[in-house]
Amino acid sequence: MTDSSPDLAARKRVGSGFLWAASTWVLYIVLAFSLAADYETALEDAAEATDTPVNKLPAETLAQISQDHPWINVSSVALLLAPAIFVMAIRRAAAVTGDRWAVPLAWLGAAVWWFYMLLNFGLAFDPQDLPPLTRDLDVLTVPLVSVASLLITLSFISAAWSLRSTGWRPKASAVAALIALALLVLSAVTLVGSGGDEPLIPVVLLPPELILGIALVTSKAKQVEPATP
Repeated sequence: MTDSSPDLAARKRVGSGFLWAASTWVLYIVLAFSLAADYETALEDAAEATDTPVNKLPAETLAQISQDHPWINVSSVALLLAPAIFVMAIRRAAAVTGDRWAVPLAWLGAAVWWFYMLLNFGLAFDPQDLPPLTRDLDVLTVPLVSVASLLITLSFISAAWSLRSTGWRPKASAVAALIALALLVLSAVTLVGSGGDEPLIPVVLLPPELILGIALVTSKAKQVEPATP
């Protein structure tokens, strides 16, 4: 007979959380290559014209480009949702594993990310009268995005490794954790190699979230032999 399982239902619940988290990055990527494509092109043109890295363009320039391309606000919704759904997924996993680090790291990463997004909302003001800190986005973008990405990725690695230790799809959990670590290292190499112009990026979590989510959602009930009388 099969082991029914609250355990199996819990696995699917945790897995669906990671799939929802991955879906926010898929949504962002789709929007970035559709509605926000002109915005990204304008950023690249401005960077080339001023010989300035995209992530270090003056806030006044960012404000003008953002106001010229209002559709960018749609993709911003995905960026706001991503940390919230990620925290939900991590909390579901931690409720099973008892992991003490994943949830605090997820919340810290989300807080830094939302602070960064709050500064970006200031770009809706007059380019010549931007709010404090928003006008410093040229120096704050890389460190804020990098710190948020680091915290969120470490949170995922901790959660995935704890699931492995719990025995929930241990191979898939280990693979997801190691891929997240490898992508974090690769992103860090890019950060250093660019001279600090390119931040660590949280979207690298898309592949490991998909791997872990699919593995857990497709878990099957274990066969249990009937007890011998």
